[in-house]
Amino acid sequence: MNRNRFKVGAISAVIGVISTLLVGLTASPASAATPECNWARIVTSTTPSGRYHYLPTYSGSGYTYHCWMAYGTANAGVAALQGAINLCYNSIPDIDVDRIYGNDTLRAVQAVQTQHRIHVDGEYGPDTYAAMRFPLYRTVDNQFSGTCV
Repeated sequence: MNRNRFKVGAISAVIGVISTLLVGLTASPASAATPECNWARIVTSTTPSGRYHYLPTYSGSGYTYHCWMAYGTANAGVAALQGAINLCYNSIPDIDVDRIYGNDTLRAVQAVQTQHRIHVDGEYGPDTYAAMRFPLYRTVDNQFSGTCV
């Protein structure tokens, strides 16, 4: 009887150690499910009709606008984010549209997150995308209209 209790206790301890190690090695659900933005794309806006947005996107097998960027990311998606902040957030100092997610972009995203009362971490992800205003884009003359929605 005592041997069986010992075996059950030892097995439980080993399972506990293994599960603890596995939890530490797995990615968080948000980062595992959200690809890094690696491009920018023109997308049809729902309001007003006939207008478009130029948004950071992930271009892989298809496109998704629910992507993330953080300090160190460098691509066209960062430039789209920087341009949107410059055009739609007058209370935030303009940042260089240099395609590099550096300190200025990080601070600007933190300011956007603070303004929209969402989690402030300085990373652009699905929550920041959903809260942000983006400038409307005209494909007729490839210019921003000056209106942000």
